[in-house]
Amino acid sequence: MKANWQLKDSASAEWVHTFSQELQVPNFVAQLLKQRQIDTRAAAVTFFRPNLAQLHDPFLMCNMALAVERIHEAIQNQQNVLLYGDYDVDGTTAVALMHEQLHFLGLDCPYYIPDRYKEGYGLSQQGVDFAIENKIDLLITLDCGIKAHEQLQRAVSAGIDVLVCDHHQPDQTLPPVIILNPKQAGCSYPYKELCGCGVAFKLLQAYYTHHNLDTQTLYTSLDLVALAIGADIVEMLDENRVLCAEGLKQINAKPRRAFQILLELAKKSFPLSLRDLVFVIAPRINAAGRIASGARAVAWMLSDDDQELQALAKDIDQDNAYRRTLDQDMTQEALELLETDAEQAARFANIVFDPSWHKGVVGIVASRIIEQHYKPTIVLTESNGLITGSARCMPPLDLYALLDQCQAHLTQFGGHQFAAGLSLLPENLSAFRNAFDAAVKNALQGQQLQRQLPIDAQLEFKELGTNPNLHFPRILKILEAFEPCGPGNLHGTFLAKNCLVTSHRLLKEAHLKLEITQDGYPVQLEAIGFNLAHLEAELTPGIYIDLVFQLSANTFNNRTTLQLLIKDLQVVA
Repeated sequence: MKANWQLKDSASAEWVHTFSQELQVPNFVAQLLKQRQIDTRAAAVTFFRPNLAQLHDPFLMCNMALAVERIHEAIQNQQNVLLYGDYDVDGTTAVALMHEQLHFLGLDCPYYIPDRYKEGYGLSQQGVDFAIENKIDLLITLDCGIKAHEQLQRAVSAGIDVLVCDHHQPDQTLPPVIILNPKQAGCSYPYKELCGCGVAFKLLQAYYTHHNLDTQTLYTSLDLVALAIGADIVEMLDENRVLCAEGLKQINAKPRRAFQILLELAKKSFPLSLRDLVFVIAPRINAAGRIASGARAVAWMLSDDDQELQALAKDIDQDNAYRRTLDQDMTQEALELLETDAEQAARFANIVFDPSWHKGVVGIVASRIIEQHYKPTIVLTESNGLITGSARCMPPLDLYALLDQCQAHLTQFGGHQFAAGLSLLPENLSAFRNAFDAAVKNALQGQQLQRQLPIDAQLEFKELGTNPNLHFPRILKILEAFEPCGPGNLHGTFLAKNCLVTSHRLLKEAHLKLEITQDGYPVQLEAIGFNLAHLEAELTPGIYIDLVFQLSANTFNNRTTLQLLIKDLQVVA
């Protein structure tokens, strides 16, 4: 399916020119800054130089003083504290962060990561039972707990104090425990989009500052926070961007031994970018929770024993290799189910079910299916007598709202606008399929779903400069200053019109490689489109195209050059 190109509104040419002159940057950079609500020199300096001094006062978060006091009591009295975290990257890094820092503060405590298949997501009944059986004084939930009313009430009734560190949207009624969550009603904390590990960091920051401790000890764990922020796909603005930038500095300056060993197995070298964290380290942590146990990932992050680290890293890497195999096989099977379903073309959603599929990979498979069949997608398998699975969606639809309309057919569901989990009784599958399809149809109101390709600005190649050796390195340095990039601060995407194709070829029969220029521009630019080989059929040398692309660095034989990363193209009629 061809994407719908959406060129964003631009500031006036006069404003862009004035601001670019003030900052001494190209026009397209000024446009990118304006789209991020950065329209003064002071704001630009703050954006381009994120640092820990920009962090907000943690005591602005509701209940922070109570939380710090309760943590101090536990440390002073050497109480039994249990850390409970989800099995994904955000949850496991939050547990590792809290465990590591409480150890530095003089308190060693066990941790509990639920079994993905026996217990499911969030605070489980088994986890509470474990806390009761082990006479826990304080239960700290990390990246979960805000909606676990029944489980938390059971813990409180058993005499356990509970501290919830979560970032998910709370219900209107809150559990009767100490809650740290910037999204809870009445919380005046100025930044609402922290991840679960980020909330845990704010608690530790509050403790360190309140007790006049050396925060440099806390900052040694910022690598874990950066990993969580990148993997949880929270917005890359404000505190998230500061914490991520500082965490990346920590990783590259003094990398955790666990990361070093795993990266050696993955044949990845330093320095690391956020993309490396998201696509190399994070999938391996997630694979541990999907295939074996998230507790294995926590043990790996915390260990300082090389022999143990080698064994854990090898296990985690093998989990990831097995996950990839499952992912590929299940995706192929799911696509075949859709293609052989005579009624699928008339449906508004993709829903596939196979009782033999691995529960830990269904979310990944749902995302893969959307790449080829652009509809809301649910992939289901069977577990403990229930049909269970994951759903993925795209704008403008709200997946949580769609599932809410179908809750009569579900035993449980939860999630966000674009990702969710669900379970239902086998006998309800047909009714649920029809109800969900009807909900999507109603939400679309006759509109056609189409993949959107947002474009930040139109760019003339002359803005890049005409001397590659002089101008291109500066362009790359400016783009590097936009890092770390993520939601809210995505890599700039540009439109160049009437580009002359001077040559084209395929690399490894999968990737499209072009040399292009514009009339009057003296430099031939290299452009590459990964997995865009199908577009070559439209091209011949001397043809003109409109090109959507990002600017990137290409390093080959120790030489770094400017390269256009193709997102899409259209032949000019």
